Amino acid sequence: MSNVMFFILHEVGSLNASFRLANDLKARAHRVTYVGVADSRELVEANGFAFVTLFREHFPEGSVGELTNQGVLRRGLAHLLFAPRRHSVFRRFVDYLVAGGDEEFFSALDELQPDIILFSGGPYIEWPALMAQSRGIKSAYFCSTLAPRDGTGLPPMSSAIVPRRRETLWSAARIRAAWKRVEWRRRLLLFGHDRLTRRVAAKYGLTAFRRRTACPRELAIPLTEIVPFPSCFDFPSSPLPDQHYIGASIGLERREVEFPWGLLDADKPLAYCALGTYLWRSPEIYRRFYRAVLDAAEATPQWQWVLAIGGAAGLNALGAIPANAVVVAHAPQIALLRRASVMVSHGGANTVKECIFLGVPMVIFPLGGDHPGIAARATYHGLATNGGELAEVDGARVKSLVEATMNNPHIGVQLAIMQARFAEEEAEGRGVTLLESILRSQGRASTRERAPTDIPRGREAQRATPA
Repeated sequence: MSNVMFFILHEVGSLNASFRLANDLKARAHRVTYVGVADSRELVEANGFAFVTLFREHFPEGSVGELTNQGVLRRGLAHLLFAPRRHSVFRRFVDYLVAGGDEEFFSALDELQPDIILFSGGPYIEWPALMAQSRGIKSAYFCSTLAPRDGTGLPPMSSAIVPRRRETLWSAARIRAAWKRVEWRRRLLLFGHDRLTRRVAAKYGLTAFRRRTACPRELAIPLTEIVPFPSCFDFPSSPLPDQHYIGASIGLERREVEFPWGLLDADKPLAYCALGTYLWRSPEIYRRFYRAVLDAAEATPQWQWVLAIGGAAGLNALGAIPANAVVVAHAPQIALLRRASVMVSHGGANTVKECIFLGVPMVIFPLGGDHPGIAARATYHGLATNGGELAEVDGARVKSLVEATMNNPHIGVQLAIMQARFAEEEAEGRGVTLLESILRSQGRASTRERAPTDIPRGREAQRATPA
């Protein structure tokens, strides 16, 4: 038995993507513990895992939504103006770590004695990863979505570009330009991040940064990447030696919210609509889109509709609800997909994987982040229809897209093929096999094999650093 720690900076999608692997590890008698900020506790504990809260003073409950788009919309100039404020929050946090606040993390390591740590959650996860490296603990990144790299011929996940089977100068230039946009955006919105990372690394004498390499990754700290996707879903490309696809890793038994099942007509095909937890458009655009979905529902009384609106729009703002539609804030997605004939979605990684695994065709309206790349792959494989821009559709368009997707025989065939491949890889349990292989491999010593005095920690490290 080994001790496995997940350190996931709060993001619902990343947490949900990890639960299948965590349950598989528990089934093999490994001890699994989650560590993170306060916002993650409720979801983790609801799914049956122990959780240790760290850095509550800097990231109290509710703070993650303020620092990201989870419940708070910032675009364009507003996003740019907020970047310095966000940077100041993380600069104060790094000041705290360097001054000895890292003792919180090291104390958790001493108590939990992890043999391996899986990190997830964007660029800021580099800092605890550096702390784990300073203790010699085996670590890896758990990517919540696909993780293509510049220089491999694949576009970034923020791009809807589909690579040509035979690369041309034009297609290569488009992909190169897409990666340049990613780098410019990173520098603009994460200004000062590299400097903060170097401060953390300097405390522990670590300088192995590899951002500028032949195939640079998003994160500069070089760790093995675990990708919870079947490789068959990605565009064709050559495998990377430090990147491992482990299958869909779908937590079919995860804890879900209550739902008024008695309101559904089981004799009608079910169309389910949900657009994720992040806000990417204005409330008015969401309201108009949800109204368009309800208009489509009204025009198709032979179907049953379920609409999960999250916090993007108020129920009272949507107007009259057709008799064949159920509108809720949050919905039990897995349970609904087991009954659904089609899903209208934003193209989130977990949602698309779940639709494929359960054989549900999709109409995708990409909103931001990795959605364009996920949608491009879903349509490339013939699994979905791209609905276009959310703000430009009406009820007739939604109805037309849903009907065309449900009745498209090519989508049905391709979905059945991909569903079978997803199921085959999921049954193999590649994630557990990979982690057990890493645990057996020779590598840096674990915390059990090193004395706490081997490296400076907490305020001791501060005193050990030359002025």
